[in-house]
Amino acid sequence: TGEEEKRGDNVEERPEKDEQQRVAELIREASKRGLVTTKGGVIVPGKKHKAKLISMQQVEEKPIQWLFHPYIPKGKITLCAAYPGVGKTYLLCYIAACVSTGKPFFNSTPFHNDPGRVIYLTTEDGAGDTLKPRMRACGANMENIATVIDDEASLTFDSPEIEGFVKEFSPDLIIFDPFQSYIGENVEMNAANKTRSVLNHIVALAEKYNIAIVLICHFNKNQKGDAITRIIGSTDIVGVCRSYLALGTVPGNKELRYMSHEKSSLAHKGLTVLFEISPEEGGIKYVDTTQYTMDDYSSMASQTKRQAPALEECKDFIMRNMPEGKRLAKEMEDLLKANSFSEATYKRAKAALNIISKRIGFGKGAIWYWILPSDSQ
Repeated sequence: TGEEEKRGDNVEERPEKDEQQRVAELIREASKRGLVTTKGGVIVPGKKHKAKLISMQQVEEKPIQWLFHPYIPKGKITLCAAYPGVGKTYLLCYIAACVSTGKPFFNSTPFHNDPGRVIYLTTEDGAGDTLKPRMRACGANMENIATVIDDEASLTFDSPEIEGFVKEFSPDLIIFDPFQSYIGENVEMNAANKTRSVLNHIVALAEKYNIAIVLICHFNKNQKGDAITRIIGSTDIVGVCRSYLALGTVPGNKELRYMSHEKSSLAHKGLTVLFEISPEEGGIKYVDTTQYTMDDYSSMASQTKRQAPALEECKDFIMRNMPEGKRLAKEMEDLLKANSFSEATYKRAKAALNIISKRIGFGKGAIWYWILPSDSQ
């Protein structure tokens, strides 16, 4: 019947398309392994490479070169991860600005103050409405920074265009934001064997042209675990990177950000950098350094979340039990302890309410009171 013929045609077309995709995938995989090459649309056998052993005596030693010591090495991959809204794009625009002008990155100096070039590839932020204004705020030299504005372009780490861009523009730094967009639609990010084979392309590219490559990544949603296990996808992604920077907000201060050096395979870890986002003061404003890591700040944040309800309850309890704005200190402390408030909690509550301790009387007859300031009464 007509319906059967129609169904039959669909069944015949689908296997043909599936077979074409399968063949194309096999060709790509064979090309990656050097088994075949494509010249003028014709597939020809590749030269089979035979591995050889050499003694370490013959291996040439090479010094590590740095874009920004010890945070971003040249010729290697650096991972930069954060939760949304922390300011990672602003920080990367600042890094691009530092490279493009040769100005210091926080308290370090790149390239002996020689300006370099940057390729910033992104699928998240608009080049005209987000990247360029932020780079301008950071004082970037726009001529030394390039990007791709093409909705139809589908770039991946193994796209030949990437190496073409490197040859054309000679960058010192390439940024992929976020790296998930460039790993390929058919690659399972939690499968180490799949992610490693794709990432090996940019590892080789970084080493071949001695350029720094920074991959931007989001943390997973569960907000649990240490800085390594929070990375989306396989832990092999962290493994392939020689440096790993984690960004976050300092607990209790929404304006203060931190950049923690969580992994450094080539040098001692750098101190955690504290900074603020300030378009009026050069985009990124350096504040200080600290030895706290992301795990430390995560613990602080968790502790703050656990303590906040108890603190608020304690403040309410104190106010209810000091109706006249003054009460015997021992009476108040005994009452708080009897109601299961810890000493640490009621001391924080007391400080938050600006309560003062005052000794009234003389000699052995003097008594300590808790007193609310007059404005609180």
